[in-house]
Amino acid sequence: MDGFLAGLKLFRSTMAEVKGVKKSNHDSLLTQCINKTYRSVDHSQSLLSGLMGLRDGGILFDVVLSLEGKSVSAHRILLAASCDYFRGMFAGGLKEMEQREVQIHGISYNAMCKILDFIYTSELELSIYDVHETLAAACQLQITEVIKFCCDFLITWVDEENILELYKLADLFHLMRLNDHLDAFVHKNFITFSRTQMFRQLPIEKVYSLLNSNQLEVGSENEVYEGALLYHYTPEQVETDQVSLSESPKLLETVRFPLMELSVLQRLHTKLGPCPLQKTVSSALDYHRNEIMQPVLQSPHTQIRSEFQCVVGFGGMYSAPYTVLTDQAKYLNPIMKEWRPLTAPQAPRMSNQGIAVLNNFVYLIGGDNNVRGYRAETRCWRYDPRHNRWFPIQSMQQPRADLSVCVLEGFIYAIAGRDYHSEHKDVERYDPCTNCWEYVAPLQKQVHAHAGAALDGKIYITCGRIGSIYMKDTWCYDPEKNQWTNVAPSSTRRAWHGMVSVLEKLYIIGGSNDDEGFRQDVLEVARYNPRTDQWCQMRPLPEGHGEPGIAVLHNKIYVMGGRSHNRGSRTDYVHTYEPENDVWEEGPQLEDDISVCFTSM
Repeated sequence: MDGFLAGLKLFRSTMAEVKGVKKSNHDSLLTQCINKTYRSVDHSQSLLSGLMGLRDGGILFDVVLSLEGKSVSAHRILLAASCDYFRGMFAGGLKEMEQREVQIHGISYNAMCKILDFIYTSELELSIYDVHETLAAACQLQITEVIKFCCDFLITWVDEENILELYKLADLFHLMRLNDHLDAFVHKNFITFSRTQMFRQLPIEKVYSLLNSNQLEVGSENEVYEGALLYHYTPEQVETDQVSLSESPKLLETVRFPLMELSVLQRLHTKLGPCPLQKTVSSALDYHRNEIMQPVLQSPHTQIRSEFQCVVGFGGMYSAPYTVLTDQAKYLNPIMKEWRPLTAPQAPRMSNQGIAVLNNFVYLIGGDNNVRGYRAETRCWRYDPRHNRWFPIQSMQQPRADLSVCVLEGFIYAIAGRDYHSEHKDVERYDPCTNCWEYVAPLQKQVHAHAGAALDGKIYITCGRIGSIYMKDTWCYDPEKNQWTNVAPSSTRRAWHGMVSVLEKLYIIGGSNDDEGFRQDVLEVARYNPRTDQWCQMRPLPEGHGEPGIAVLHNKIYVMGGRSHNRGSRTDYVHTYEPENDVWEEGPQLEDDISVCFTSM
């Protein structure tokens, strides 16, 4: 009996617990149900349809708008909800709150009907005949969407015939987007537009701004000079040289005379008498004559008319035949995502050279000249995109290939490398002000096939090879102390890799090593933080890139071409890396399997 009672008590206790659990679950489900929210995707359109039905049926109208002696009925609450103008009128304590009929000034009847159609239907029909008055009404009523639609419509009508009127509208209603589109139209069509009567009717302040822009699309600065004259003279007068330059037109201030062709400057200088323009032309001639010093003679008037940045590749070696070098130059259009030939004169036929950009001049440093028996060179060259030509600069004091080249504080550093007799630890730097190389503190060890980058006023060198041994060391150069120091080594031995600085970090990518007893691709990507002196592993490369071209554009790393030892050939593939998201993507392929040096400019 006692056992039975004990069992009964246990059963009752268990049932109570089960009921408690059920109640708890029930309460939880109730809470979830109470808090659930539903949203209708059709409600907004249904509400508009209902309001339109009231309008069509003339139901519940409570205000009449009077314009130009005509009237139109509407719903006061809908008008107040649609724009600040009516909200202030009907909910801001004004006398119109109590008026059945309200006078609207400064807006045409037709424009108000257009606006009301938009308020009730969210649709706006525009034509070239009514867009002006609709725009004026939308600006007065402060209806942003209607202003945007009017602006979109006007943009579709931009051409040489109506550009003057559209500029006036953009200025009158403060339409910056329309103004920017008009500027872009003139920039793109400047050569033809500058020969029209409309060009000469633009305000001189606007023309000055257009001619001063980096976005002006011209084949040469000569065309900007002609355009400045065409504002004051007819095309016939400019072509027959019937212009007076003793009192220089103000628009000539926008011309970047150092970028004009030398022969044109010489003819112009000969024609000019003593005047301010003659001094300007003389300075431009001095810039041309002092070619070696051009990188340090930069000013706003020597800057290329372009805001287009791209990745550029020079030289390199094809996969087959093995000894064939290329003198081609190519650039990657990041918008079109395709490689295009750069119409530059032949680049030096080199491989394993260093590359750098200083003041938007490209420098090729040393490298191997296979035509001469696969030997390292001392020679260096500079490419000027302003005049599209190569110029030899002072040779290095030592022949170098498989070197690292870095730019720091206006100097170009050529670090270590090798010739075909020995490896180097010497470091020399180039001063563009003197066109001379000088030695600075050497590395602690000979090394070649390493990589380097500058960050926060210092140069960092990683990995490389000493003899047949692959390294994972990292060195840091401080120019103030003229001293190299060892910092934290990377986790992976490698050589013939790429290295860049981006977003205050250093990245080493690609390369090869022989950790498995044979030469293989290194896919590991490492990031170095100089503030903590620590390396960390990032997402690995999708494919091998040894001897790659590497560049940074808009905080994105481009890894291009090179050699894949796993595949046994040079490669044509390109990969891009986003450091902020640690993501790799395939980029536009090169046309050939090639190992080539790249930079961004």
